[in-house]
Amino acid sequence: MSGKTIFSFLPRAAAEYLYPARCVCCRKSKPKGKPTSEYILLDDPDADLRQVFCDSCAEDFKKSCDTVCRRCGRRAYACECAPDALRAAGIRRAFACFTYEKGHRDSAASQFIYSLKGTENRDSVNFAAHLLSKRIAISGVFGGAPTDVVLTFAPRGAKNIRKYGGDHMKAITELTAKYCGCAFADAFANIARGEQKKRGLYEREHSASESIMLKDGAALTGKNVIILDDIITSGATLGACVTLAHDAGAAQIAVFALAKTGRHSPRNVDAGGGGEK
Repeated sequence: MSGKTIFSFLPRAAAEYLYPARCVCCRKSKPKGKPTSEYILLDDPDADLRQVFCDSCAEDFKKSCDTVCRRCGRRAYACECAPDALRAAGIRRAFACFTYEKGHRDSAASQFIYSLKGTENRDSVNFAAHLLSKRIAISGVFGGAPTDVVLTFAPRGAKNIRKYGGDHMKAITELTAKYCGCAFADAFANIARGEQKKRGLYEREHSASESIMLKDGAALTGKNVIILDDIITSGATLGACVTLAHDAGAAQIAVFALAKTGRHSPRNVDAGGGGEK
């Protein structure tokens, strides 16, 4: 072990022992999984995949994965329903890992989403990337594993970046791309001044179309593009990103999120096809 490796390891080891991880939901018990000592070993291949819930909260989180969609009748992790804003952009299948209910703030799923808002929560970011990479792998988008796949994300507005100290979806997408073995692109910018969550459906769609922009130098032409987000509510922000990616010459486009709210389902569901533009 080199001296450089040892010195980079010591702060991490000290932090793990002095400030042991706590469940992101109850903030009391240790996360389910291996003991802390096993996570700080340099040769531990699963260190980045530490779960963020204790046993009790893990069971509660599983319920959000098993919630049945009111439209298609599938469980959340198998549901492919896309809201109208995404369908208008040409996306017929929208993938997610679990259901997020805004009114259930004490649920493990809600607490997990909240824990992601600050990008310094390494364990939550790693777990989110793990969930998304697995969902992408089993989705079968693009008919398998084509070349030229680029992962990008729906960006957070400048106000929220200042509020939380960064864009959590950028951190999650970079790590998801690493797990998937794909390229990463910081392709979009969000110049919105307000918070999307405080807007109604019409306001969300209008705001997204006006505030989401393609960054200079974003090379999406001929690429198979996967756009990630944390929550699909109206689908307006993702829809704006899809339209811009299409106009930039993307070959195929698919969208994934950690969660769907379930409030804005399509009026009908497509059973098959590729989730793409």
